Amino acid sequence: MVKEKTLKEEVKFEGVGIHTGEKAKVILFPEEEGTGIRFFKEGVFIPARYEFVVNTNHSTDLGREGKVIKTVEHILSVLHLLGITNLTIEVRGNEIPIMDGSGREFYKVLKNLILEQEKEAEYFKVKNIVEIFKENSYIRVLPSAELEITYEGEFNNFLGRRKFTFRRGREEDIVLARTFCFDWEIEFIKKAGLGKGGSLENTLVMGKDKVYNPEGLRYEDEPLRHKVFDIVGDLYLLGKPFLGRVYSFRGGHSLNYELVKKLAELEKSQGMITEKVSQYTT
Repeated sequence: MVKEKTLKEEVKFEGVGIHTGEKAKVILFPEEEGTGIRFFKEGVFIPARYEFVVNTNHSTDLGREGKVIKTVEHILSVLHLLGITNLTIEVRGNEIPIMDGSGREFYKVLKNLILEQEKEAEYFKVKNIVEIFKENSYIRVLPSAELEITYEGEFNNFLGRRKFTFRRGREEDIVLARTFCFDWEIEFIKKAGLGKGGSLENTLVMGKDKVYNPEGLRYEDEPLRHKVFDIVGDLYLLGKPFLGRVYSFRGGHSLNYELVKKLAELEKSQGMITEKVSQYTT
């Protein structure tokens, strides 16, 4: 039987916001069973749910009553991977700190502070094939008793076309993968008012035939793994840990969001997707 989980104590993280360039601080507070994951900013609670998404351009941002929190996907991905279901995240600033561009620091700290609670956890278990097409990208979900995500990408550099598959139980296959960009995108990102806090310390930067970061790639297919890491975070906006087999071709936050909305619509109309499970199949 899988139980709900929170943290044993409050935890703080500080850094810079990758898009705002501003100092950012978050404080994670343990919560009681049934609370769910929620953010708190300047007196306003913002549930970590798809209904509160206000932007999916280069990040997933949540907002409510005029308060907006940018780039929630990485911390949500780590919470999802660790099965943490009850938490309040106070945000002091306008964005979640990017840390080193991956989930490494969040994961390293939080995995040792998990507190199992008494209530049995509920999961969002897919029972239908769901597909979303958007321009040149595509995402599909199939029923499964486990969490499995495959990302296939086409990159206009040395990476070419390749795919990567993640399965629950192999979290360290994706938590080190950093957010990334290509050198020809930087000017466009800056003109859009984004990436103000980006640097080689928190972003994997690639050209046609090289990597600018002195340490190189952490995985030979690091960008694909980061895409999977993002999907894990965006799926947690369903409000429950997710069970299903996902395939994404050239997807991003916008496509992930469309999938989450569609799944939520099916849950409401059918009333048969959410259920308790005794264990993960890995």
